[in-house]
Amino acid sequence: MTGEAVELSIRPASLMSRAVACAIDAFIYTIVYITLLISILYFVLKFADVQELLVNSLIIIFMAITTIMVPCTVEILTRGRSLGKLVMGLRIVREDGGAISFRHAFLRALIWDFEVLSSGGGIAALAGFLSPRTKRLGDMLAGTIAVSERPRKIVHRPLPVPPQLHQWAQGVDLTPLPPGLMYRLTQFLDTSTKNTAESRLERAIELATEVNPYVAPPPPEGTHPEDFLVTVVELTRTTQFHKLRKAEATAHAFTDRVGSLPYSQRV
Repeated sequence: MTGEAVELSIRPASLMSRAVACAIDAFIYTIVYITLLISILYFVLKFADVQELLVNSLIIIFMAITTIMVPCTVEILTRGRSLGKLVMGLRIVREDGGAISFRHAFLRALIWDFEVLSSGGGIAALAGFLSPRTKRLGDMLAGTIAVSERPRKIVHRPLPVPPQLHQWAQGVDLTPLPPGLMYRLTQFLDTSTKNTAESRLERAIELATEVNPYVAPPPPEGTHPEDFLVTVVELTRTTQFHKLRKAEATAHAFTDRVGSLPYSQRV
C-alpha cells in the first residue's frame, strides 16, 4: 500500500534478472575503476617524486568514488536504475513502492563492494536466494526492493461455453478452486479426446463431483458433466485474466508515478 492507500501490484525482480543486471553493472564499474587507476599511474610516472602516501590516498579515494559514489549517483539520477537494470527492465524502489532517496542509494552502494565485488557476487546471490523477494543485503539494510517493469504477455484463449449454460454462468457464484483441482481439470480437458467415451464420461463425473461444492447454485439439472467442467474452467480463467490485466495496469501506473516524481518528494 502507498501513503495514498492505493494498492500496488509490483513484481519483485527474479534472481536471474538481478544477477545479469549486477554483472553488467560490475563490468562497467570495473572499467571505470581501471580507467581511474591508469590515470593515477600516469600521474605517478609523470611526477616521480610524488610521495607514496599521496598515491595510496588517491587510490583509496578513486576506489570510493568508483564503488560507492558512482553507483549511488547513478541510482539517484535515474530514479533507481543503472545500465544493467535498464537492460533487464528493473528498478529499485522503496518497500512501500516509493522512489528511493540519497539515503537508500548510499546504503545500497556502501554494501555493494562487500557483497558483490569482493565475493564475486556470491554473497548477494545467496542473500537473494534466501530472500522471498530476492533482496540482497544492501536492500535489506536500505529498505528497498528491485522490481520488474517489463509487462508480462497475458494471453487468454476462451473456451467455448455451451449455450445452455450461458445464463447459469452469468449468475453463478464460483469459489476459487484449489490449484491441484484446477490443474486436473485443465489436464482432463486437454487430453479428453484421447480417451474412450466411457472413460471420458467416468472421469468427467468424478471431477464434476469434486467441483460441485465450489459453485452456487449448481448447474441446471441434466447438464453434461464435461460441459459443466468447461464452463467452470472458462469462468476461472476469465477471472484470473481480468485480475492480471488490472494488476498490470496498476503496475504501469506505479512505474509512471515513480518515474515522474520530483526529487524533492523522494523522502
